[in-house]
Amino acid sequence: MQDVSAAFDPQLMFDLPDPYPMFAELRRTQPISHVVVHHRATTIVTRYDDVWAVLRDGETYSSRANAEVGKYMGRTILEMDGREHTRTRALVSAVFTPRTLEAMAPVIESVVHEQLDGFARAGRADLVDDLTTAFPMQVIAHIVGVPRSDYPRFLRWSLDLVAFSKDPAKGRAASQTLYDYLLPIVRERRAAPRDDVISRLVTGTVDGVGLSDDEVVSFLRLLLPAGAETTARLTANLFFALLVERERFERVGADRALVPWAVEETLRWETPILFVARQATQPAELGGVAIPEGTFVSAIIAAANRDETHFPDPDRFDLDRRADDHLSFGFARHFCLGYHLAKLEARTVLSAVLDRLPSLHLDPAAEPPRITGLAFRSPQTLRVAFD
Repeated sequence: MQDVSAAFDPQLMFDLPDPYPMFAELRRTQPISHVVVHHRATTIVTRYDDVWAVLRDGETYSSRANAEVGKYMGRTILEMDGREHTRTRALVSAVFTPRTLEAMAPVIESVVHEQLDGFARAGRADLVDDLTTAFPMQVIAHIVGVPRSDYPRFLRWSLDLVAFSKDPAKGRAASQTLYDYLLPIVRERRAAPRDDVISRLVTGTVDGVGLSDDEVVSFLRLLLPAGAETTARLTANLFFALLVERERFERVGADRALVPWAVEETLRWETPILFVARQATQPAELGGVAIPEGTFVSAIIAAANRDETHFPDPDRFDLDRRADDHLSFGFARHFCLGYHLAKLEARTVLSAVLDRLPSLHLDPAAEPPRITGLAFRSPQTLRVAFD
C-alpha cells in the first residue's frame, strides 16, 4: 500500500509510466484498498463491478469530493448533487443538444483540416503539438464564441488552467484571466442574446431560475479541461494505439466502419482520466468492505476498464472487441454531458488523417513514444513521418 500511496505523489502524477500492473495487483489482492493520498485517508476501488456501484449511487457517494476543482473553475456540476445538480445539468445541457452538435460537425471538420494544412506538406510532425492538443481547444473556443484573433492567447490561458494540479499558481492566474475575459462576453449576451451557446446558457431557466453570470463563466472554464483536454488526450491515445502496431492503422483505413470502434477501444484501453473522486455521505459497504461515512473514495476507472473478469485479455488493444460498456464517461447522473461531442471529434480527426495522410507512421528517427501519467494519461509527443 505504500507503493500505491507513493504513486499518487504529485511529482509522479504526470510522469508515471505504467500503473496497470499495480491496478491488476490491487484487483487481485485488495480490490478495496485504504491508503493515504495527498495526506488524506482514501479508499481506492479497482474492480469493474465496484467502480460501477460507486458511479451509479450518487446518493451514497457524493461528488462534493471534487471541491478542489472549484478553486480554479468556480462551483460547477462536478461537485454538485441532488436538486442543484439536476437543475444545473438541465441548464448547461444546452451546449450538447442534437441541434448544437449537428451544427458543430462542419466546424470540427474545418478546424481539423486547418490544423492538417499547417504540416501536411512537411513530411514530419508531432501529432500532439501540431494536431491533437490544438484542435479540441479551438472547438471549445468556437463554442464559447472567442474571436479568431484571440485563439492564440485563449489557447495559452486554457493550457495553463488545465495544468493547475501541476502548477497551482499558474492555474489560478489563468483562471482569473479567463474570468476577466469571459465575463464581459457573458454580460453582453445577457443584454443582447444571439443564436449561440452562451446566449442559451444565460437565457435558459428551469422552474423560472437561470444561471448567474458567475455560474456561466464557471461552466465555460470547466469546458476547457472537461471538453478540450480530455479530447486532446483521447485522440493522442487513439493515434498512439493505431501507430505503435501500424497494421491497425492500415486496417481502419481500409474499413472505415472500424473508426467508431477504434475510438471506443481507445477509451477502454487508455482512458484519458483514470479516476474520479467521491465522498461517502453515509456508512456503506462495498465488495464486503465497510466504508465509513465521510470517507473519500477514489474510483479507478482505468482499473475497471481493464478488469479481466469483465473484459477478456484486457491489456490488449483489440479492434474487434466491440466493448462500449467501458466506464470512461462515468455513469448515471454524472455521466459525461459531452460524450457525443468527444466521440464526434475523435471520429472526425481520425477520418481526416486517414484520408489525407494514408502513409502516416511513427518517425523512425525519433524516440519511441510512450504514454505516461496517473491522473491523466496520454503521450507527451507523437512524432510521425509521411509521404
